[in-house]
Amino acid sequence: MIISAMRRLIPLLLLTTAVSAHGGNLTFSFNQHATQNLFQTKDAVADQISAFSLAYAKDISALSLFANVGYSAFYETAGLDFFEADIGVDYLVPSGPKSAFYFAAGGAGAFYSDYYAGFSTLGAGLTGAFKTYLAPSSILKFQWHGTYATYADALFDHWSHVALLSIDKYFPTRTTLKADAEYGYKYYLHPFVPEPAEPMMAPGGTVLMASGGSGGGSGYRAGSGGGSGNGSGWGGYGYEGGNGFIPRPGEGGAGIGHVAVSFLAAQGIGDVIGLSASALRQWIVSGENPFMSIEEFYLVPNPSSDEFSWEGDQLSGRITLNLPWSVELKTGYTYSDKTYPGVDSMDADGLPTGIVRNDLRHLIEVRLEKSFRKFTVFLAFSHVDNDSTDPMFRWSDGYFMGGFQWSLSAGRKGG
Repeated sequence: MIISAMRRLIPLLLLTTAVSAHGGNLTFSFNQHATQNLFQTKDAVADQISAFSLAYAKDISALSLFANVGYSAFYETAGLDFFEADIGVDYLVPSGPKSAFYFAAGGAGAFYSDYYAGFSTLGAGLTGAFKTYLAPSSILKFQWHGTYATYADALFDHWSHVALLSIDKYFPTRTTLKADAEYGYKYYLHPFVPEPAEPMMAPGGTVLMASGGSGGGSGYRAGSGGGSGNGSGWGGYGYEGGNGFIPRPGEGGAGIGHVAVSFLAAQGIGDVIGLSASALRQWIVSGENPFMSIEEFYLVPNPSSDEFSWEGDQLSGRITLNLPWSVELKTGYTYSDKTYPGVDSMDADGLPTGIVRNDLRHLIEVRLEKSFRKFTVFLAFSHVDNDSTDPMFRWSDGYFMGGFQWSLSAGRKGG
């Protein structure tokens, strides 16, 4: 598997190395993952993932060019391997001695095969930001980011935008305070499936969706565990996986908007210890999720679930230790309480309960990193305990990761 993936990346490595010879920074990364719960459901599916990436950046005065390509290979889950790439340009415009504007534009794509081809996507994004010093130790920032993405499965086509206002305050005691306020809106262009004239059947004979969108038989979810998949071909594709995604019948588009506020406090203790704590609160202020049930995979961006999907609270704490010989140890804990408006909790038979889905999650993370002049290696572990009003999403498992990052900067500078 690794040899096959490397063969696909070697031509890109040679091409990007040739480009970097004309100036710029080239970074090669490799991460090896091991998980006992790829689809993050009660039906745990184990897998190992090898992820490779190449990133290139070049500065030309105030203009910067950047590009990234990556490939992720899954050892057990056929058809989930994916290739991703993005390219863009950004531009910094000073505005007086204390302020600056920043602009960026880019495009990105991810390409899957087999049962997950519906996740394949192409998109574009624009970013604009303004940053100014209110005082030598206070920074005010406003940022807007907009994206458009189209998918092989048109259910997930969308545009979105996020506006962020933040202020940072630094103190001589090595204390940092930060406050953010955010508004975001995401609009799915056509997230619904046609109302079936006849009951929609799974291969095993289960009624997935009857006329009028009502469930029957053993419920909306077919199969159980092991990546058996719903087999129904939502949007023309028969996904394998956690069986957690269910669309709604209907027509037209649907949007969901949120506002969020967050606060962070960080404290440095000498040159060795760093402490931080943060709190976030998010509210859905318009619309709801257009899908009946959504799912979240490990390492794979699932288009049915993202930062627009939920409202609730998140609390985090972090400890960083800067040890001798350029070794850094990070530990963290995150608690989240998330409700997903519009998403139904299903019972053990896969039938809606009338309760909006709510998840309580505990996340523990540990990361050990060693830095050299142009080379960094790391090991990481995380453990997630997820409770949910939907039995499908009650699970608890750990994840291991290790890898390296190698800077291959070469060539002359400037443009």
